[in-house]
Amino acid sequence: MKRWIDVDPLDWFYRDTLEMTRLKTDGTGDTDVLSGMTYNVFKTGYERMVKRFVTVNGQQDFLVPDYKYHAENPMFVIVNGVEVIPEKIENGKVTMSNPMSAGIEVVCVAYGIPDKKNIGCMYTPYNAVGNYRMPHATLKNATTYTFSLSNPPESCTVLGVKLKRMFVNVSAGSDPGVVIRNAIGFQRNVFVIHKGEVYLPYMYNGFPAVIGYNAKIKGVNRRTSETVIVESGRVTYNDRFFGDVRIRRGDFFALMSRLYENLHNRYTDRRFAYNAAPQRYIVDRADIEASWYKNDVLTLLDEKYHDGCYVFPLYSDDKFEPEACITRAEAVTYLCRFIEWITEKYR
Repeated sequence: MKRWIDVDPLDWFYRDTLEMTRLKTDGTGDTDVLSGMTYNVFKTGYERMVKRFVTVNGQQDFLVPDYKYHAENPMFVIVNGVEVIPEKIENGKVTMSNPMSAGIEVVCVAYGIPDKKNIGCMYTPYNAVGNYRMPHATLKNATTYTFSLSNPPESCTVLGVKLKRMFVNVSAGSDPGVVIRNAIGFQRNVFVIHKGEVYLPYMYNGFPAVIGYNAKIKGVNRRTSETVIVESGRVTYNDRFFGDVRIRRGDFFALMSRLYENLHNRYTDRRFAYNAAPQRYIVDRADIEASWYKNDVLTLLDEKYHDGCYVFPLYSDDKFEPEACITRAEAVTYLCRFIEWITEKYR
């Protein structure tokens, strides 16, 4: 299942976010109900970075000169494909607990701190426009690369994660980079090899990958493997949930109300109608009643589960604050509870 690198198990919205992330728009499983927000601009000094080392005997310190420590930009250390906790992480350096043997692969990864901009009440990440490419690398035997279904299957492993071979048809005259970028999209578990060039998903930009493939070596078709670093100068990332990005609460409830009306009219023979006399106590009810979405909001806020508990919570002071912005975490929680309630209602 897709995970977000900025959603932690200790976050109050963790369970609801994961539940919503599992949902697809239809039975094909191709389209997510909940999508991440794309971004590719980072705060100065806190850019995304990946640094690979192959140890010498006794090595304990690993220099990452451009890295600056920040609580929002931790450094992850992977040793031979397994994440480990180092003894110390500081500006420009990672120190392991013990000296290491020679020939061990150590990869240090910092996912960076995305830069954001204000658009009205929304503090949202940047996604600079431009012609972006998937991370890619040229294989050592690219000129003699061969592909055949009769050969052993091609393989790709990134830090212990095995990806699936994806076949993409690139017609004559087309730009392979663009065709492959569009085919991969925001998938995370595939790789493509085209004419000796290997392409990986956006999230692996700068990562080392072990590629197994076939090529003519000294005139003989052989299976070979090598480690390459896949890179791209322009990548659009989609691996963060951005739980702190906001939208207006009243507008969001109006959207849920439209979904409610659609489902009601689909699964019952009674025409949908707003609640004419909602009873719930709401401190700022007058603010809601003065807005165009008053029927939508008041109807939903008055709904309860079968056990008598209200579906949608208010703030601790019993306010709704319709013109305030809500975070994406709150929005996902509302959606998850909406689905639970609507399933219970029309079961």
